[in-house]
Amino acid sequence: MFDATQITTATEMAQAIRDGQTTPSALLEAHLARVDALNEQINAVIWQDRDSARALAKTLDDEAARGEFRGPLHGVPMTVKESFDLAGSPSTWGIPEWRDNIADADSDAVSRLRAAGAIVFGKTNVPMKLMEWQSFNEIYGTTNNPWDETRTPGGSSGGSGAALATGMAALEVGSDIGSSIRNPAHFNGVFGLKPTWNIVSLSGHNPPGMAIDTDIAVAGPLARSARDLRLGFDILRGGDPFTKSAWAPHLPSDDRNDLSQFRVALMLGDPASPVDQAYLDVLSDFADRLAAAGAQVETARPDVDSEAHFTLYLQLLGAAMCAGMTEDEVAANLDAVRKLDDPLAWRLYGNRFGGMNLRHADWLVLDNQRRLARRAFDAFFHDFDILLSPAASSAAFPHDQTGPRYARKLNINGQMQPEPMELFWSGYTGVVHIPSVVGPAGFVGHLPVGYQAAAGHGRDYTALAFAQAVEDALGGYTPPPCVA
Repeated sequence: MFDATQITTATEMAQAIRDGQTTPSALLEAHLARVDALNEQINAVIWQDRDSARALAKTLDDEAARGEFRGPLHGVPMTVKESFDLAGSPSTWGIPEWRDNIADADSDAVSRLRAAGAIVFGKTNVPMKLMEWQSFNEIYGTTNNPWDETRTPGGSSGGSGAALATGMAALEVGSDIGSSIRNPAHFNGVFGLKPTWNIVSLSGHNPPGMAIDTDIAVAGPLARSARDLRLGFDILRGGDPFTKSAWAPHLPSDDRNDLSQFRVALMLGDPASPVDQAYLDVLSDFADRLAAAGAQVETARPDVDSEAHFTLYLQLLGAAMCAGMTEDEVAANLDAVRKLDDPLAWRLYGNRFGGMNLRHADWLVLDNQRRLARRAFDAFFHDFDILLSPAASSAAFPHDQTGPRYARKLNINGQMQPEPMELFWSGYTGVVHIPSVVGPAGFVGHLPVGYQAAAGHGRDYTALAFAQAVEDALGGYTPPPCVA
């Protein structure tokens, strides 16, 4: 019989239920037991409804016994990022004033997961306003990295990454506008997909009273295996209520399964955002292992100016996140950064906060620049399947909750740099709306680090096929010591 207490993949759990080797109830209880054993020290799962989950599991038990299955996740227990609406649960985004924002309906992501048979029993922690690569707030407290509790699990889907890495959840769904899926995958040693923009509905992942799409922002799966990542994406993909009546996303399939079938461009570092040398060494060794396994690997990158491309991302990121901001609030933020008298901080947040005050005519100029950059990326992906790069500047960094994010520093190769310089690795592909997968690449000391594999626009299945080929040939998820 299948051992429900072991940390396996969601795909294996679902198959074990179909084969009659375990039940949804047994799997749920095993996950709840792991939450009881580990969550006090990790603080990843910050809301649960065990009664409803157990009642649903019993119903799914009975259906499975009759040979009836709702979908590919029938009976698989999982959690979702706190910011996704789940009927009856709070969606606070870590904002104290939103403590009483209780969802009366499921987000599209949750609805699709439930329709596939998943048991969504809880929600996972986020930073306030989803605007950190850490996950702490006044409502739920601090989430710790399961590999080192003195360090961040990432953000804004940090609770998602930590819950997956520890086996408290079999699958997760996060959101990403600035690596909020990708950096938790990198920091926790799991997989995450930032899909092509607008391929997965973000309906039900909105501040109260808002129903707009957000430029650059996407929803996507996090998982412990590349197969689970693809399964999660298959379930989540689809239009939102404003578009699905007229169209459904058409994405080219990609059934390649061997690394020898992939042309990989290597982009190890960039002066616009220095990367810790120990991490670059891991990625360089990872690239050598790819080549030894048959992948065609060469150093190359799209024909865009890195500094200008980063500035473009920062300005459009600011514009995308300006909803609800007043001119006085934007001016106060700019003034606070100016008073730091730090050229690097101003480079980052002068552009980002300045983007919040753009006239629409100026935004259109930037959008045109983005489209010209997309052409450069499209041309690049005629010659390559994958662009391989860092996911961040370093492995998970120590908790630092002092002051605003724009004033915090990281030690990278002996030099102190603003922590948000890591956003370069978010925006390089994010601003042009293309997909990228982060998966395990190795370790820097005791901490996991990941590769970022971007593919051409709409080529989500190419990124996923590459991740699967990497996992099959070179390995993937390793459980952290706290769950051994």
